[in-house]
Amino acid sequence: MITWKQSLRGFEWLIHQVWYLEIGDNDTIETQPYLIPNPRAHLLITPHEQAYAYRASDELFSGNGSHLISISDKLLLLEDHPPLKRIGITFKPHTADLLNGNESLQLNQCAWPTALENIFPTSFRSNLLKLKSKQDITKAIKTHLDSLNIVPPSNKPFVLVDKAIQLVESQQIAEVEALANACACSRRTLERAFKQQVGLSIKSYLQMMRLEQMVLDLHSTEKEVDWADFSQQYGFSDQSHLIRTLKQLVNKTPSGYLKKRDLTIDIYGDFED
Repeated sequence: MITWKQSLRGFEWLIHQVWYLEIGDNDTIETQPYLIPNPRAHLLITPHEQAYAYRASDELFSGNGSHLISISDKLLLLEDHPPLKRIGITFKPHTADLLNGNESLQLNQCAWPTALENIFPTSFRSNLLKLKSKQDITKAIKTHLDSLNIVPPSNKPFVLVDKAIQLVESQQIAEVEALANACACSRRTLERAFKQQVGLSIKSYLQMMRLEQMVLDLHSTEKEVDWADFSQQYGFSDQSHLIRTLKQLVNKTPSGYLKKRDLTIDIYGDFED
């Protein structure tokens, strides 16, 4: 298995990270992973004939070739089988629509919109998949995006949400009121801008970001977890509150996850370095 992830210099405002996954014929996937509810859309560039399947509790997203997974508030099971190759571009929560002809992407969707075909045509995707190194792949993506002359929007809702997301990612602000104060705006203004730019309520976004950090922390720990301290660290009233929340969001208890470690964030892009 080959994996890596990398920010894209000059496009940090647009892209959370570029990542790569390659699983060979002789590799095995011991446990089918789950993609947690995620506030970022994922663009996946894959060979045309490569199949994909993501199973939610009540529906299946499947097909072949490159595709976009929109922001999702559902737990998705990745039904993967070797061999496979993916080059992923994970967008910021408020930027995927900028490459979709400014047409709003609906939650919990998996598709390849016409606008993306125009921006990332077959010829570009085929050439990109032939590249081997992290440097060559990221350079090709950056060069291509440079040629599109994409710039950050200057409208007030986008600028406000961009600032809020930067604050959450850098300072881990987890309360709506505190975030509104840090952005020097009212809570109502921030909530309205967030719904407009991201398609999620700011409360849902903050909940997803908290879940992401919790999963990362649990995944990286090698010692016994003090659940009382862990619950307090993430703002839960007690351990029971933590267990109920995780059970609701990802259908797992904290200890159950530690046994399987089968949750991921960016379709392998965050855990395999």
